[in-house]
Amino acid sequence: MSGFKKATRSQVYLKLAITGPTGSGKTYSALRLATGLLEGTGKRIAGIDTENESMSLYSEQFDFDVLPISPPFDHEKFSDAVLLALKEDYGAVIIDSSSHFWEGILEYKARLDSRPGSNSYTNWNEAGKKFSTIITAVFQSKIHVICCMRSKMDYVMETNERGKQQPKKVGLAPMMRDGIEYEFTSVFDVALNHECICTKDRTSMFTDKIFQITEGTGTQIRDWLATATPKTQAVDPQKTLCTVSFIDQKEFGPADNRKTAYIAKLSDGREVGTLEKDAAEVLEMARIGKTEYYIHTQPGSREGSLELFEILDAEIKSVHRKES
Repeated sequence: MSGFKKATRSQVYLKLAITGPTGSGKTYSALRLATGLLEGTGKRIAGIDTENESMSLYSEQFDFDVLPISPPFDHEKFSDAVLLALKEDYGAVIIDSSSHFWEGILEYKARLDSRPGSNSYTNWNEAGKKFSTIITAVFQSKIHVICCMRSKMDYVMETNERGKQQPKKVGLAPMMRDGIEYEFTSVFDVALNHECICTKDRTSMFTDKIFQITEGTGTQIRDWLATATPKTQAVDPQKTLCTVSFIDQKEFGPADNRKTAYIAKLSDGREVGTLEKDAAEVLEMARIGKTEYYIHTQPGSREGSLELFEILDAEIKSVHRKES
């Protein structure tokens, strides 16, 4: 029997990037778009400001709350800020500038490389784990996210109205991990004259257009999101919906080879857990609001049905026995 079914567009949260050189109006554009996006919803805008509190310069033109972040740009600062916006029920969060969290990852990688005998290739793996924490918070959180990213700068020679050549500042690729644009719903590239083109657009509303980002742009996107089919989740009669009340941490094994288990306490009194190899992902997904899980209800079973909470009771007990 085929498992294929008719494709439909499900409701999602907007994940949008605004790229451009310094002075192109990324912050202003993001605030205009977010204002239109949330109009009529009763939700507020949260701003994560890494640019020396420059976002607050627009406080008289837009209604929003702001959380400044100062160096060092550690990955936890960004993921925690997104999660805080989610927890406090904001409708959209603007990260300005998202380029700073990539700079923080590069600085961390450089510190790893500076250690004697360090392996640059394996260090990318360690740095990548920290970057993945931010990416998970941005793209998996149930909140609209707008990421402002600075573009690398270059100059080209252009003929002016008098027929003479003069240099013109232009933006190139965003200062971010290569390929990051493919993660977003849409990517708006803003020039110094504040005109915008869409270099990636899953909405199909802005392709091949030159425009300025306004509140109307946000309203267009809001209406497009609203036309999608609400997500539904099939209920297995052998499973029941539980919520995670909190995460407990336990350690097993000798001090020089200690293992950590993270145990999720469920609303029905059961526990699910994972060892350290998945601990970071489990904690992150729990923190970003993915706290509802279908759990098997067969008598005597503690097995969770979702990939993030694979039950490892036997393995945990095995480690515990080795310690004893």
